Amino acid sequence: MNLPPAGTRRWTAWQKAAVVRAIRDGSLSAEDAVKRYMLSQEELAGWQADFDRDGIAGLQLKSMRHRRGRQNTS
Repeated sequence: MNLPPAGTRRWTAWQKAAVVRAIRDGSLSAEDAVKRYMLSQEELAGWQADFDRDGIAGLQLKSMRHRRGRQNTS
């Protein structure tokens, strides 16, 4: 499985999905993902919930909402 490099800061929906899938198939533990990618438990749980609910589209929607929120504050 192609995981994003450690220290990734800007995430695509596909990269988030790769992390979620790696955790699910047992090739990466949630604890290791949190450390490797400097994520909070809440952020990772959010990715998993978004992926469960809407697949990659859910991860994309969240990213678009986040970008829009940053643009509206500048």
